[in-house]
Amino acid sequence: MEKETASPELNVYVSSPSGSRAKETTFREWVVDNQIGISLTILAMLLALHNLYPSLRPYTQPFFELSYYNPATNQYVQGWDDVYFVFSAALALTAIRAIAIEWVIQPLARQAGLGRKGSVRLAEQGWQVMYYSFVWATGLYLWKNSNYWFDFSAIWDEWPARPMSGLMKWYLLVELAFLIQSIFIIHVEERRKDHYQMFAHHIITSTLLTSAYIYGFYNVSNVVLCLMDIVDFLLPSAKILKYLKYQNACNVGFGIFMTTWFITRHVLYNVLCWSIYLNVPARMSYGCYAHGEMISENGYPDAFSYLFAPFMDLENPVCMNPTIKFIFLAFLVSIQLLSVLWFTMIVRVAYTTLTTGAAEDSRSDEEDEVEADPESTPNGTTRLAAKDGVSTAPVAVDTSPTLDRRRSNGSTTMRARGRGRVPFDQSDRKALLGRIGCEKPT
Repeated sequence: MEKETASPELNVYVSSPSGSRAKETTFREWVVDNQIGISLTILAMLLALHNLYPSLRPYTQPFFELSYYNPATNQYVQGWDDVYFVFSAALALTAIRAIAIEWVIQPLARQAGLGRKGSVRLAEQGWQVMYYSFVWATGLYLWKNSNYWFDFSAIWDEWPARPMSGLMKWYLLVELAFLIQSIFIIHVEERRKDHYQMFAHHIITSTLLTSAYIYGFYNVSNVVLCLMDIVDFLLPSAKILKYLKYQNACNVGFGIFMTTWFITRHVLYNVLCWSIYLNVPARMSYGCYAHGEMISENGYPDAFSYLFAPFMDLENPVCMNPTIKFIFLAFLVSIQLLSVLWFTMIVRVAYTTLTTGAAEDSRSDEEDEVEADPESTPNGTTRLAAKDGVSTAPVAVDTSPTLDRRRSNGSTTMRARGRGRVPFDQSDRKALLGRIGCEKPT
């Protein structure tokens, strides 16, 4: 009779060579493995209801189309039905991300000669380049064709007019959907060292973007997102060059990234914050507005309820006063503080690279994964290889086809989690995957 035991150290089921029992899978791992299926199934069900039951279209249409369109002006306003569009956009982005990483970029990376983990890292960076280059170009187009192109004081000339173009509305809602989807991703996938910083950034940014959308600060949101998004595809681009071993190109790309980060996030961004402080109310009077017209010069109509009045009913008046101005400025400054923290880490990495040639990205993820060596030892055991070729003792594992093969293109992996982590020394990690700098690993 075959004997089976559960190994608490590896959090997997091990068995005799003739046994066949699948690796224990957590709910989080199941969600990661089925992102495409879950997202597309929900969207397909909504689409089926939309097409098969015309009586339900007033309820399903907001999932697929922008709401609150005014044919007379060819413009849109905001409303609570926009929540449905954000939900479906977040699902679509989840599916597109997983498809791009697993079915397109990762196989191309493997063909280029990268290993399993290297191809996964390149694919994740490739998705960042794909999304941010597209959305940044869209935002830049809106900014370039506006009346506030590099004239921050003109941002307030149109406030609090609610109408906006369809492209502006789509752009802001997709950006919000991406932030919500990013919060989901960082909680279901392997945690990085900067998990809590990224979580705080996404929460602050999504709260700020949502509030600005409801208050009608479309122009400010457009400028802030443009200044932030540009570096979010420059850094992944430099990392891709590093993974492909284009060292000189990576050095140049990393230099461009650092320069652009400093100019956009620590110069132009601060100029924008100063403009908000200086030009409100110089270009826009304090008071309460309804449908674009001032209805009261009293910016504090009733205790603090006026702050949340636009959230409760979008037809309620929207007010502007020093309190509201400084609340929004506080959110913007908090994002700036996170950017300063990250930039300090990046400068430290760059300095270490120039002086010692051994830079390690302090924002990178933990590498706790143990890869199975393709060479198996006799008696059905598999020798697990730690980082940099430091091997461990043979362990009997189940080699059945049902073993977890998540994001590995067929390579068997076992992950140590929680208290069952395999204790590797920090120096055993692959330095190449943990670096922002472009120097070769030592």
